[in-house]
Amino acid sequence: MFFVISKILKIFLLPLTWIVILFVLSYFIKNKKWRRGLFISAICILIVFSDKPLLQWAQYMTTRQYSHQKLPKKHYEVAIVMGGFSDNFDTATMQPNFIEDRGERLWEAIRLYESGVTEKIMITGDATISKSHDSKGTEKYFKTYLSDFGIHNDNIILEYYARNTRENATYSIAILDSLGYTPEQCLLITSATHLKRSLACFEAEGWTLEGYATNIYPKPHPKAYNFLPQWKPLTDWKELINEWVGILVYKTVGY
Repeated sequence: MFFVISKILKIFLLPLTWIVILFVLSYFIKNKKWRRGLFISAICILIVFSDKPLLQWAQYMTTRQYSHQKLPKKHYEVAIVMGGFSDNFDTATMQPNFIEDRGERLWEAIRLYESGVTEKIMITGDATISKSHDSKGTEKYFKTYLSDFGIHNDNIILEYYARNTRENATYSIAILDSLGYTPEQCLLITSATHLKRSLACFEAEGWTLEGYATNIYPKPHPKAYNFLPQWKPLTDWKELINEWVGILVYKTVGY
């Protein structure tokens, strides 16, 4: 139930959704004072959230603690890659359909593997590794994809069933614990905006991990024309807002 509700609520975390709702209400409400207030509110939200420099500054402030991150010097047995970086695995092209720039989670894990920082890669709860009883799952294709990068099947650990960050932690720990791994032997890899919540979920399960961030946003240096309203920021805000709300909700429900 929590999973279903969270997916539905995500739609209402988009500034574009707020704008549409306010415009629609301003059209149908008969009270002139309320109609005007709703219309002005919609315009204000449109102006604020279509401002690219504001978005860039918020992204930078959220991830700035990782701005000077370097390749880990410590050796780890397992790199845990948080899922959600793809929609599915396209068996026609034999490639994952990455979501925006979240593919960096996987690329950095491969880089750390190739650099000798980690021995194994664990993928938890991603659409690239869907599993089915009719042999139409994508697990074997994804393993073949990774083998092209020189990653042997024995060095790949897959967790299939997690649907959110808390389940990523719960199910991953169960597998890693059964294989004899300890928190000190593992490194958690995910997007910089997602890392704080991910580490907190693992810690709530008794595993205090070190994290490695991807998708780190640089400090913005906008030009004057960047302040003109743009369409793309209206949709790009969803990542930050989703994380802010996610952290609040997880704390509220005790995650």
